[in-house]
Amino acid sequence: MKKVLAILGPTATGKTDVALFLAKKFNGELISCDSRQVYKGLDIGTGKMPGRKDGHPELVSGSIWIPDQVRNDIKKGKGFWEINGIKVWMYDVVSPKVQYTVYDYVKDAGKVIDGILQRDKLPIIVGGTGLYLKALLQGLPNLAVPVDLKLRGELEKLSLEKLQNKLQTLSPTKWENMTSSDKKNKRRLLRSIELHLMYPYIKQVKSEKCKVQSWDILKVGLTAPRQVLNQRIDLRLLARINQGMIEEASKLYKEGLSFKRMRQLGLEYGILADLLEGKINKEEFIERLKNKIHQYAKRQMTWFNHERDVLWFDINEPNMINVVENEVEKWYYSGCDTKN
Repeated sequence: MKKVLAILGPTATGKTDVALFLAKKFNGELISCDSRQVYKGLDIGTGKMPGRKDGHPELVSGSIWIPDQVRNDIKKGKGFWEINGIKVWMYDVVSPKVQYTVYDYVKDAGKVIDGILQRDKLPIIVGGTGLYLKALLQGLPNLAVPVDLKLRGELEKLSLEKLQNKLQTLSPTKWENMTSSDKKNKRRLLRSIELHLMYPYIKQVKSEKCKVQSWDILKVGLTAPRQVLNQRIDLRLLARINQGMIEEASKLYKEGLSFKRMRQLGLEYGILADLLEGKINKEEFIERLKNKIHQYAKRQMTWFNHERDVLWFDINEPNMINVVENEVEKWYYSGCDTKN
């Protein structure tokens, strides 16, 4: 079985820096597992472009401190970036004006991983979008079901409350099995209704489930106490604002990215749309976004707590990076007679 490493956890735990460190040690390449880093031009807001590390190297960029590692050599390629000589795939895959689905991600990321394996390198999946990670590593039976554009258009006109009522009527079981956050997520509600209404079609294509990869997977999870994580989120947000996150969003708008589409992209970009439209001031923007990202990190941990076979590491623990390296080394060389 071919080995694949996954670095997962909530935002601001330094996953990318840990992954870059391990890639240097084990001849790896990174695959971003982030639902918004796939979009071109969304660099500062999504964390593709690292913040400066002046003053607080362990906090300002939202990364952990790793000796001799600063992301200061960045080159952009087609569908990937190269950071300090390490390729990071699934950046800049598509225009932000285009809807890129989890099915698209699994298809494209799977090809990338196959290519890395063929080059006898270690694929390192890194990110915090739990659904994308689950779909990539385990497969999801409904990924190949296409979007019914006419039905989607009708459902998008409904309010959150009407979508909730509609799903409860159509499928009480599906409604009860949803998490509390999914019940408040219009996109998840909408897709659940679509899948229910398209059930006859789904039965016909049931055999066309996405291929579940036969990989030897090690999952490394990074976490931190809530108070520490929120502090890191807040400092990182201020660093990104100083870096030009607001100006980046303004540029995207001038290039044709609508405020409606920004809100669909979610999190930072939804609140950036409110700021750029003049609905809130900068102080309100900062406070609202801090709270939004705190809530997002909490949802991420709720999701990842259900993930199986994860080796969890607290980023505040002394020598954490060395402990992670040792665990990866044992797994990476298991079954080999020699490391040479």
